[in-house]
Amino acid sequence: MLKIGFADYYLNNWHADHYPGFLRDVIARFGYDARVTHAFGIHDAPPAGGLTTEQWCFQRNITPAESMEQLVQEVDAILVIAADNAAWHEEVCQLPLRSGKPVFVDKTFAPDLKTGQRLFALAGEHHTPVFSSSAQRFCQSILDYRAAHPERPRFVSTVGPHSLDQYAVHQLEPIVALMGPGIRRVKGFGVGSMVTQLILDYGDGRLASFVQSPQPWAEFNFMVSDGETGQRLVSDDRDFYHNLTKAILDFFVYGVCPVPKEETLEILAVIDAARQARVRQDTWFDIRL
Repeated sequence: MLKIGFADYYLNNWHADHYPGFLRDVIARFGYDARVTHAFGIHDAPPAGGLTTEQWCFQRNITPAESMEQLVQEVDAILVIAADNAAWHEEVCQLPLRSGKPVFVDKTFAPDLKTGQRLFALAGEHHTPVFSSSAQRFCQSILDYRAAHPERPRFVSTVGPHSLDQYAVHQLEPIVALMGPGIRRVKGFGVGSMVTQLILDYGDGRLASFVQSPQPWAEFNFMVSDGETGQRLVSDDRDFYHNLTKAILDFFVYGVCPVPKEETLEILAVIDAARQARVRQDTWFDIRL
C-alpha cells in the first residue's frame, strides 16, 4: 500500500480539510492501493484558533507525526498543502524536497520566481520528483478541449476572483495549459488593490486576457478562440478537484508528472511581472526565467 503524508503549516485549513476526502473518493473509484496515513503541521493550530493537529488527525483516522522527520520517514509520498500562503511553502518543503519521495505542492508553488527556482533546485539536488498545480488546470472542460483540439488556440480569456498573490495561479494555469508556455511579455492595469487586468503576449500573434476582481462578481470563466469562433469552458468544482487528485495519485504511483516545472516557473514569472505592471500601467514587461 502507498502511504501518503500531509505536510502543512497548520492542518486545519480548507485544502487540508478536504483533500483526505478527495483522495478517498478517487482511491475508491479507481482502485488505487493507497491511503493517507500520517500528517504533520509545523504549527499545532491556526493562529485564529481551530483544531489542533491531534484533533484534526483524530477526526480523519490519520496518525499525527511527531515531527516532519518522522512524517518523511513513515510515508511513501507527500502532499505539501499550506495553500493559503505561498510564502510558507519554502519552510514546509525543506525536508519533503530532500526526501527523494514524490511530492505534490499545492498552489501557488512559491511566492515568486526566485523562491520557485530554489525549491526546484533543492528537489533536483536530492532527486525528489515534484510538481505543483492549480486545480483549475484540471477542469473537465479544459481537458476535453485539449483532447479534441491538438492545435493551440490563438486567444484565451479568463475571469476570476480574489488577489494576484493568492489566486492569479487559478487563471494562469488554464492559460498555459491551453496555449502552452512561451509568454513573452505582460501589460497590466489595476483599480484599487483587488482589480487587475492583464494582456499576455506570446509574441507570435497569440494573446491571452486576464481579469481579476473580488467575489461575488467574478466567478471563474474561461473562453478560447481561434480568432474567428469562440467557445466557453466551464469551471466546475464537481470535477476539477477529483481530476487533480487523480493526477496526484498517478504521479505518486506511476511517476507521471502532468505539469512540467518550466510551466510552473513561467507562471511565477508572470505573477512577478504582473505585480510590476499594476504599478506601471500600460507598460510592457518582458517575462524572464
